[in-house]
Amino acid sequence: MNTNIKKLIGQFLCTLFALGLVPALYFKSEFNRIDVDYALNIKQSSKNQIEYIFHKLASIMKETFNAVPSMADSKILLRAIKDPSLDHQQALNDQWVVLAQSHQYYSRLRYLDLDGNEVFNLSYNNQKATMVPSNELQNKSSRSYFKTLQQLHIGEVKSDNIDLELDHGEIAYPLAPVLRIMTPVTSEGRILGYFIANLDMLKIYKRLIYQVSSSATEPVILNKLGHIILGPNIEEAFGHLIEAHSDNTYAKQYPKLWLSIQSETSSSYFDGDNWYFHSRIDANLTQLSDPAYMVIRMQNQQFKKQYLKDKQSTVIQSVALFILISIISVAFVLWNRNHKKNSIESQVAKAAMNGMSALVITNRNNRIIKVNQEFTRVSGYEFEDVKGRQPSMFASGRYTQEFYINMWTELQKVGVWEGEVVNRCKDGSLITEILRIQTIKDSKGIIQFYVASFVDISKHKALEKKLRALSEKDTLAECWNRRKFDLELREECRRVDHSPSQSQSCLAVLDIDHFKRINDSFGHDYGDRVIQKVAKTLQRESRENDLVARIGGEEFGIIFPKTTTEEAEFILNRLKVAVSIEFDDIVTVSCGVTNITNDPTLNYKCADLALYEAKAAGRNNVCLLLSSEMSEIA
Repeated sequence: MNTNIKKLIGQFLCTLFALGLVPALYFKSEFNRIDVDYALNIKQSSKNQIEYIFHKLASIMKETFNAVPSMADSKILLRAIKDPSLDHQQALNDQWVVLAQSHQYYSRLRYLDLDGNEVFNLSYNNQKATMVPSNELQNKSSRSYFKTLQQLHIGEVKSDNIDLELDHGEIAYPLAPVLRIMTPVTSEGRILGYFIANLDMLKIYKRLIYQVSSSATEPVILNKLGHIILGPNIEEAFGHLIEAHSDNTYAKQYPKLWLSIQSETSSSYFDGDNWYFHSRIDANLTQLSDPAYMVIRMQNQQFKKQYLKDKQSTVIQSVALFILISIISVAFVLWNRNHKKNSIESQVAKAAMNGMSALVITNRNNRIIKVNQEFTRVSGYEFEDVKGRQPSMFASGRYTQEFYINMWTELQKVGVWEGEVVNRCKDGSLITEILRIQTIKDSKGIIQFYVASFVDISKHKALEKKLRALSEKDTLAECWNRRKFDLELREECRRVDHSPSQSQSCLAVLDIDHFKRINDSFGHDYGDRVIQKVAKTLQRESRENDLVARIGGEEFGIIFPKTTTEEAEFILNRLKVAVSIEFDDIVTVSCGVTNITNDPTLNYKCADLALYEAKAAGRNNVCLLLSSEMSEIA
C-alpha cells in the first residue's frame, strides 16, 4: 500500500479516535442518565403535583380560616343579635351575601344561640345566596360539633373534620362535603352564641385538580380509616358515613399501599403497573383535626413511552454524531487544515458571549453548562458554583408554581419567553431583571439547550417605584391621588371599549357630608383627621381589586373593575354603613355610581350627577345614574 495512503488512514483513525472518545463517553453516560431519569421523572412529577395541590389547599384553607373571626366580630352581626329588627336583619343579609359572593368557598353562614338554635342561616349555592326563613331554622344541639362549640373560649377558632352536609339529621343529596369553621360571637367579654362557616370542599377540590397533569389521575384525600372523603367520584366516597360505600376504602382495596401510607409521611409505591405517591397533609394543615392523606396515581405507560422515545432519540443522535465526526476527520486529513482557537469567528463568538447581558446556557435537562463574565459580576456566582445545577437555585420565592408552569408552557409552545422577574444573588440580595429565555432545537424539533440572557434593572425599578409613589400617592389621605385615578379610569375605559362583551365595570364618586360644617365647628386639623379616617375605612372595606383615590378636598373616587351596577351599589352601601359606624353616625358620606363606558369624561359626569342626586335626597345615600340616561337629562 502506498505510504501516503497509509499516512492518511493513520491520520484519519487518530483524528476519529480523538474526536470520538469524549462523545462516546458522553453517550454512554447519557444512556445511564436516561435510565436514572426514568424513575426520577416519575417521582419528581408526582412530587411537584402533590406540592402544588397541597400549597394551593393550604392557601385556600388559611384564607378562609382567617376570615372567620372578622365575620364573627362584625358590628352588623352584633346589632342584628341584640336588636333583630327587619332593618338590622336586612343589613346582616346584605353583608353575608357580599361575603359569600366575594369569598366563593363558603356554602353556608350561620349564627347559633347558646342553646343550639339557628338564629340566622344564609345558604350559598350556584352563585345564589338565600337567607333561610325563620320557620325552617333548626336546633343543632344534638349535633356532635355543638359539644365542640360549647368548649370554645373567647377568640378561639376551631374546625371539625370533613363530613357531609345534613338536612334535618339526614344526609343531604346531592352529596356535599363540608368543613365547618367555628368561633364564639362575643360582646363585652361574654359569649352570645356561635358563628359557623361551612366550606364547600367539593368546590375547593375542583379548584385543586385544575392543574393536574394528564399523566396522573385526579387526587384523592383519605381519612385515618382509609375512606375517601374527597375524590373524582364523590358518590363513591364517605364509606364511614354511608353504609353502601363502606367497602370503598384503601385499607381493603389496596392493603400494601395503605400500609405504606400509614408508615411514612411522604413516599411512593409501585404495584407493577402504576406508581402511587402519597403524603400526609394534616401535619401542616392545622384546620384538620384527624390524620388525612393525599394520594395520586401516575400512569406508568406515559413515562415508559417517553423513556423509549428518549432512548431512540439518543441512538439517532449518537449515529448522526459519529457520521459527522467521520466527515470532519476526512476533511481534516484531506485538507490538513489547522483550526486556530483564536480565529476571527471564535473571537466574535467570545465577544458576543461576554457582552453587556448576563448569559446562562443550560442543557435539555435544564442543567447549567455555561455562564459568561457579566453573569458572574451581577450575581456573584462563579461558574463552578452553578455548574450542573438548575436555574431554580436563583429563585426569590416571590412566584407561585403556576407562574413557572405558564413560563415553561410558553417555552414549549413558542420557543421564547420574555418578562420581568426578581431573582436572588449569591449574597442573598434580590435583583430585578429583564429576562429572555430562548430554546435551541435540533432538526426534529426537540429542545437541546436553553439560552437565558438578562439585564439587571434593580436601580431603575427602585427609582421608578420611588417616583411613582411620590407622583401617585395622596400625602394626607395615604391613598391614590387624582393623577393615578385618572390614569386608571382611562385604562379601564379602554378595557371596556376593547372587550364590550366582557363583564361590566363601575365608577363611584363619594363626598363627605357637611364637611365645611365639620371644619368650621372642629377646626381644619380635625377635618384632616376625618379625611384620613374615611380614606382608611374605604380602603379597608373595599375589595382587593378596587381602586380608592382622593380626587378632591373631601371627595373620593372608586373604580370597581369587572363589577355590575347592582354589585357596586351593594358595596357602596356597605362602605357607607362602615363609615357611619366608624364615626358613630357623626360623619356620613353620599355616593354616586355609574357604569364605565369608553368616555372617561362622560363617566365622571354621570357619577358626579348621581352624587348630586344623593345629596339632594338628604345625604348619606347611594344613587345610580347610568350613562345611557345622560341623553334624557341633556
